[in-house]
Amino acid sequence: MGGPRGRRSIKHIVRLFIVAFAFTLTIGVAAPALLATKTSSTSASRESTILSYTDSLATGSAGWSARYGHTSVVFDNKMWVMGGFAITPPYYISRVKNDVWYSSDGVNWTQATDNAGWSARFGHTSVVFDNKMWVIGGSGGGCKNDVWYSSDGVNWTQATAHAGWSARMFHTSVVFDNKMWVMGGWVNNYKCKNDVWYSSDGVNWTRATGSASWKERVFHTSVVFDGKMWVMGGWVNDKCKNDVWYSSDGKNWTQATAHASWSARFGHTSVVFDNKMWVIGGVGPNDMWYSSDGVNWTRATASAGWSARWGHTSVVFNNEIWVMGGQDPYMKNDVWACSIF
Repeated sequence: MGGPRGRRSIKHIVRLFIVAFAFTLTIGVAAPALLATKTSSTSASRESTILSYTDSLATGSAGWSARYGHTSVVFDNKMWVMGGFAITPPYYISRVKNDVWYSSDGVNWTQATDNAGWSARFGHTSVVFDNKMWVIGGSGGGCKNDVWYSSDGVNWTQATAHAGWSARMFHTSVVFDNKMWVMGGWVNNYKCKNDVWYSSDGVNWTRATGSASWKERVFHTSVVFDGKMWVMGGWVNDKCKNDVWYSSDGKNWTQATAHASWSARFGHTSVVFDNKMWVIGGVGPNDMWYSSDGVNWTRATASAGWSARWGHTSVVFNNEIWVMGGQDPYMKNDVWACSIF
C-alpha cells in the first residue's frame, strides 16, 4: 500500500467511513464463514514468554445484524454490542442503529432493546464506569457530543446533551484515575483532533490538553496499561500510523516508538490481556501483536482465523480475546474467541 495506488485505496476506505450513510458497496452479506479453529505459535524474541495462539468461531451469524463502527464492553458478566452502522434483513438496507445486545457465551445473543434512549449512531465509544455502561459521542445525522449511561442496557439516562468537548466520531475513550477520558477523533467538518478531556461524572468535562504531543488523528485505539493511558496508530494527515504514545496525566505525552513492529494501520482494536497490550487487525492485515512496554512488539499470529477487517470491536471475556463484527469489506456479524496460552 506504499505507492500512489495504495494511498488512494486507503483514502477511499476512509471516505467510506465518512459517508457511510450514502454508500451502497456494503449492501450485501458475506458468505457465512466455515467453523474453524486456527493455531499458531510465536517465539517472543524480546519478551520473556512464548505464547501460543488459537482462535475459534463462536458464531458466523450473531443475533445482531452485520455492522461496523459499533461498540462493545464487558458488563454484568456479559459481552455487549451497541449501535453501529448495520445492514438489516430482509432487504439488507444500510442504516445506523441504536440497538443493544448481550451474550454470556458469544454464541447466543439477547436483545436488551431495539431502540435505546440515545439516538442511532456509529463511531461512538463505550466504557464501563461507576457500575454503568456509557455511550459517548459518535455520528448519526451529524457528529454528537452527548453522553448516556445505563445499568441494565434497557433504560438509558442522558448525563449531558452537550459535553465540553466538540461533537465527534471515531475518537477513543478509556477509564483512568477514576475518570472517563475522550481523546482525538473527527469533528463535523472532518477535521482530526488531538485534544484530551476527562470527567468524573459524565456531565462536567475538563480539558487536559487542547493539543497532545501525538498528531491529530482518527480510528486510533487507546488502552490503560501499567498506570498509563496509551494511544496507538490511526489515520493522521492522510497517512496510516504505527506510533505509540503514553501519558500518566493526559496532558504530558511521551512517544514509546514512532514505528512499532506492526504495520501502520487504522480501524484496528486494542485490549489489555495477560499483562500485555494487544493490537488486533485493522485496515490491511488480520494479524495480532502484543507488547509489555509499547516499544517491543511480538506477533502472535500473522493470519488469524477471522478475515482481515476494520471497524470491529474487541473485548477480554472469560480469559479470551473476542473479535466481533466489522468490515472485510462486507459487513460482518461473526464472533471469534482468541485464546492465548
